[in-house]
Amino acid sequence: MLRYYSGIGARAAPPEVLSLMTRAAFALTKRGYVLRSGHASGADSAFERGAGDAAQIFLPGPGWRGSESVFHPAALGDELWGRARAIAAAHHPAFAGLSSFVQALHTRNVFQVLGLALDSPSEFVLCWTADGEASGGTGQALRIAATHGVPVYNLQRDRERAHVERYLVL
Repeated sequence: MLRYYSGIGARAAPPEVLSLMTRAAFALTKRGYVLRSGHASGADSAFERGAGDAAQIFLPGPGWRGSESVFHPAALGDELWGRARAIAAAHHPAFAGLSSFVQALHTRNVFQVLGLALDSPSEFVLCWTADGEASGGTGQALRIAATHGVPVYNLQRDRERAHVERYLVL
């Protein structure tokens, strides 16, 4: 049985955190985990580099930022994308006021946490946010994780970062 984790975070994560994310993804891949992420610059890309082929990369549209991932709205289908969009809307305070592209970014976050069929939450979320809280675009995924009881390890928080480094022997 495959084991999944969500590797996400701010585009502006500091270089030492991005390096830690890449090393963590590599260590988790060696332990049999599959990354779920979203191909954004910064944290997502750092996780993706470490995970290699052991990744499900969810996109807001086909070919976004040059990705060849097949996990995008056209491939996932209207029914499944619509269910994810409803979950995204329920977890965002102003979803209706967002552009359609930003709504698609938030919708792809749902898959990062709940999986391809929206029924297999990740074992945990590994992330970095500037304030250590559920903020920015990452905050959307963290709110979804909280609703589904998925533990979050925010590398901005010293204690959680130390725990991850110890567990993964980084």
